[in-house]
Amino acid sequence: MAITHCITHQIHPDESGAPVLRLRASELAVDEPLETLAADLKRAYLSRINREHGRFSDESLQCGLGHWLEQLAGERQDFVGFSEQLAQQLLQLLLEQGGELRGHLILFMEQQYEQQAVYLFVVNQRIANRINERQEVEPVLTLDFGASMMALKVDLTQWRDGEGGAYLSMSPSRSKGMAELLQQLVGFSAGVDKAAATRDFLERIETFSQKLHEEQVNDFRSQVVGYCVEQDLQDAPVAISGLSQALDGVDAAAFSSYLADHLPEGGGPLLLDRRSLQRYVKFAGRELDLAISFSSHQLNKRVHYQAETDTLSITGLPKMLRSQLLGHVEE
Repeated sequence: MAITHCITHQIHPDESGAPVLRLRASELAVDEPLETLAADLKRAYLSRINREHGRFSDESLQCGLGHWLEQLAGERQDFVGFSEQLAQQLLQLLLEQGGELRGHLILFMEQQYEQQAVYLFVVNQRIANRINERQEVEPVLTLDFGASMMALKVDLTQWRDGEGGAYLSMSPSRSKGMAELLQQLVGFSAGVDKAAATRDFLERIETFSQKLHEEQVNDFRSQVVGYCVEQDLQDAPVAISGLSQALDGVDAAAFSSYLADHLPEGGGPLLLDRRSLQRYVKFAGRELDLAISFSSHQLNKRVHYQAETDTLSITGLPKMLRSQLLGHVEE
């Protein structure tokens, strides 16, 4: 990671509970603690399954984040001024909606080879405990990377080059009353229906798998899902050419040509839903004190489902489970 700019601003409630903004006047020095923090923030963001992808709304391009980024790119605004505009907009939204935030707006820009991106995080503070040098327990404030965190990535290279597609990706807060705040702050529009795209993609994968030898099918499915999940963990689309080259035991040219002919996108990059991908190779469910999971290729082999009676039958239990059951019966 090569961070070129970074700054933080603080928002906290005053005595009346209204949000107050405390601006930092200059950028942070890029050092090891800052790089560690940025890496931790990105890791927490990329681990989320609920990331949404889209573009700037027309309004944002005229007077919001999209417009301010254009000013920044055109050197009509510096990074500090850009961050202050965004912080003031966040404060205004909190005041209008009566939202409560006790934390920080963190902005940084990174350059990796030819790729440039801006990251935005709104992170709450939470109280944790530590044992100090006097061997006493005392409270400390830490950053909460959990459900309350809001995060945004703008792929500046893709946006600037006019490649189209979804150059914005974001993960809203799951805190009550804060779900739409990030979308309004960013001016998010034209979201991608990743679940629908994944259904189309997996239907084509399943049809292609029928052309393979039976002993190849499970490995083929696992390779496809593994590659696509890894791309999602990097917030990157799936390029059919890259996927084709990553598969062992499959004719890459035939596979690539088949998808190009049968997918609505014509073989272009795909943004896929990680949860749907994982369900393709594994069925799982949990309810109160019952949890069940098994590989999808076991369906109609060792595992059979009867829809009429809503019954699942398993032939050949795992040794550990069988041992526990036998022990319980003997008791």
